[in-house]
Amino acid sequence: MILRCAVYVRVSTDMLTQKSSIAHQKSYFEKYVRERGWQLYKVYEDIESGMSVKKREGLKRLIEDCQRGFFEILLTKSISRFARNTLEGLKYIREFKKKGIRFITIEDAFDSDQYDEFMFTLLLSMAQKESEKISQRIKFGKNQRANKGLYNGSNPPYGYKKAGKNDLIPAGDITTEVVKLIFKMYIQGEGLYKIAKYLNKKGYPTPSMAAGKTNNNNLWHQSTIKNILTNEIYIGNMVQNKSKTKDLLNGIREANSKEEYIRVNNTHKAIIDDKSFELVQRILKKRRRKITTTGKHLFTNILYCGHCNSRLHYKKNKFSYICGRVNKMGKSSCRGCYIKEEELKGLIEKDLMKLIGKNVDLDRFNEKLKVEIKKNQNTNQFISLDKEIKNTVKRKNRLLDIFIEGLITKEEFNSKNMSIENEITLLQENKAGLELYNNRQIDIESYNKLYEYIKLDSIVVNKLIRKITIYNACKIEVIYNFGNKNIVYN
Repeated sequence: MILRCAVYVRVSTDMLTQKSSIAHQKSYFEKYVRERGWQLYKVYEDIESGMSVKKREGLKRLIEDCQRGFFEILLTKSISRFARNTLEGLKYIREFKKKGIRFITIEDAFDSDQYDEFMFTLLLSMAQKESEKISQRIKFGKNQRANKGLYNGSNPPYGYKKAGKNDLIPAGDITTEVVKLIFKMYIQGEGLYKIAKYLNKKGYPTPSMAAGKTNNNNLWHQSTIKNILTNEIYIGNMVQNKSKTKDLLNGIREANSKEEYIRVNNTHKAIIDDKSFELVQRILKKRRRKITTTGKHLFTNILYCGHCNSRLHYKKNKFSYICGRVNKMGKSSCRGCYIKEEELKGLIEKDLMKLIGKNVDLDRFNEKLKVEIKKNQNTNQFISLDKEIKNTVKRKNRLLDIFIEGLITKEEFNSKNMSIENEITLLQENKAGLELYNNRQIDIESYNKLYEYIKLDSIVVNKLIRKITIYNACKIEVIYNFGNKNIVYN
């Protein structure tokens, strides 16, 4: 009877050198099996690091075939290639023994027909200790890289790509534009849920899709949006060592304290400017503290009652704000305050006009603005966007040619075609927005009144105003982010 032999090979990463290692292992074992007159049943392989065997698909299939009695011998390079966790390794060697399967490792010279379980346990324990040492060395190496401002992740952050071995640069594709869009929408007052819903509707690629993960998640979630909004990677800073492995055997991780973070600023080109990022963090902080959930209204979260210091609630039926305590507990709880949103908007705009009028020479401001407009219009932004649109259209045409030639399925074509069309749409929207901005700026030459510059929206309110207090006697106190504190009378 010719004995059937299964072979298990494993490397820790999918680097090209490691893949060639698998090929060498396969070649060696084929010769080894042939020389002994055995029949090679199957080669099981894994590209996976870590001590646990739970994530190794090749090993899972091997165990399943072992249960079915498909082979009589199992061959592997070393015990450490098979398992570095003593308990799991013992569990599987006992299963092999029950099924009468002979287990052989080349480097350790272990053969289950010649040695007992004690020897196997000893070898496994040594492999586990070695794994722990390797883990410590890897951790040390990663910390050294982090201290130098080098990125430790296997995949670049969403919106970026790797340039060479160590550098990060903006990807310059749809992922970079989606990052900008997320920050823009949040500053404009959209919540995490609405942003995620919009991105899903448009079909923009998620971070796991962009990374090409086999088990990628094709849906945007609020947590994903928040992770992007709070990640300093997008302002050019590298913040790493945020977590550590608590239990090496089970791969359990825990968060590090902020003091343990490794931070290096200005390590790569930013996608988002510092001011926009800081504004987003302030808005996130405000929304965490907020009582009401009417975030779409202009002055939500910055309006307070001057008599009880409660936040004001927006009343949809009256288009107005009212003292939150009065709204909940009735007029007897507070003297209360009340103001219409449009009325408050007009008063704040007038106050801002007065503040700017005292400190700004309008003629000089106009001249400087005209110079900036000309600079903007002479930039390469339009040229760059046009080039990107043309290249993306070419990609779409090439995809159609590949489909016509029968090289991809209809499902693959539809999926990739939809992604490219979304990319074109986003680029065209950016171009249209830039054109609108420049056209609006051109009209500045005819402006001669200060009020033309002051138009309140959610962006202006969040950037300029810290707090507004409304009093019953139609008195309004405004505290601005730039330090001014004004009393405005209605």
